Amino acid sequence: MNESGVAVMEFVNYYKIDLKDLLIVVDDFNIPLLTFRLRLSGSDGGHNGLKSIIYHLQTEDFARLRVGIGENGEKKDKDFVLGKMSSEEHRKVVDRGVSNLYTILENGFERSMSIINKKEK
Repeated sequence: MNESGVAVMEFVNYYKIDLKDLLIVVDDFNIPLLTFRLRLSGSDGGHNGLKSIIYHLQTEDFARLRVGIGENGEKKDKDFVLGKMSSEEHRKVVDRGVSNLYTILENGFERSMSIINKKEK
């Protein structure tokens, strides 16, 4: 995943994808579990996969959906990222992720940001 920029660049070039239509979905242990953040552009935020994609596309201007996998008080290192999620947590992340993708397809990126990024109560 840390070198995913090569595959993304090849995909974008092969299918002639306009970067305004590209959505990259990444995990983020700095965001609480089940929290999603949609951005239209930005830095890699310390995420090596995003760093690779930005490097290979030569731009930060593409949408990214960050999927929170973090827990307060948890050790945040490669063992945490590569660790197992409970089946219940996994189901919830996938269900909410799919729901967010439908939101984006139905509303576009800009309008979806206000829907997806609102704080959970």
